[in-house]
Amino acid sequence: MAVPGQLTFARRLGPAARLAIWLTIGVACVVLDVRYQAMEGLRSGLSMLLHPVREALRAPADVATEIADFFTRHRLLLHQRDALLAERARLALTANTALDLKRENEELRALLALQTRPEQQLVRAALLYQGHDWFSQKIVLDRGAAAGLRSGLPVIDAGGLMGQISQVYPGSSEVTLVTSPGQLTPVMIERTGQRGLVAGLGHGQLELRYMPSQTDVRVGDRLVTSGIDRVYPAALPVARVTRVSRPQAGPYLRIEGLPLAEIERSRAVLVLVARPKAAQP
Repeated sequence: MAVPGQLTFARRLGPAARLAIWLTIGVACVVLDVRYQAMEGLRSGLSMLLHPVREALRAPADVATEIADFFTRHRLLLHQRDALLAERARLALTANTALDLKRENEELRALLALQTRPEQQLVRAALLYQGHDWFSQKIVLDRGAAAGLRSGLPVIDAGGLMGQISQVYPGSSEVTLVTSPGQLTPVMIERTGQRGLVAGLGHGQLELRYMPSQTDVRVGDRLVTSGIDRVYPAALPVARVTRVSRPQAGPYLRIEGLPLAEIERSRAVLVLVARPKAAQP
């Protein structure tokens, strides 16, 4: 049954008609927008409404890019750090080597400045290692019988007397240092000429023994070899007095000193070899 007010034979628009209407509306909007910018406000509004959506869609890509860049920068920084550490180690080694060479050159220059006496010749030698017993106060040199060395020859460095050769081998020799316990060296006080006997105490210490209590000796006096034993040439620097005490009981002073030679640091030394005297005609 037909409802009052309803068209009996009304029909919906067909697809072609609807398409034509929408095309007409679209063309009109385009014309209005091109000629009068009528759609600018609509576009701006839609752009503002869709901006959060665009940012939300871009967020995962931005986070992924940032994470990738972080790991890339971290890896580059690690490589740079390792390279800088290696360079610092190399520079430190170079600096230490340069300082060591400088000190060795200074020792060699000081040794070359020593004057040879007419009746002596100097044999240059280098320290190989400390003696087998660290506390025995002995060193081993790289020269031996092949270089003309023999037992009893004095060994000096740029500062003074180090000791004397006690054992000789074909290619090396052993030196007993002046600081070795039991090692005795005839000396005299350079300032006064008073003769005495220096004994090693070990640990880099020396003692001037058997000096009467009235002896004129002061802290700072230099002790040199006296030459009366015909083993050490006269006037070789041996020690410097560091302490003078007068015991209440006993006729002798207690005099302590330190060696003038660089006992613990010298690596280049000289061995004093006496030249054979020419036969008289």
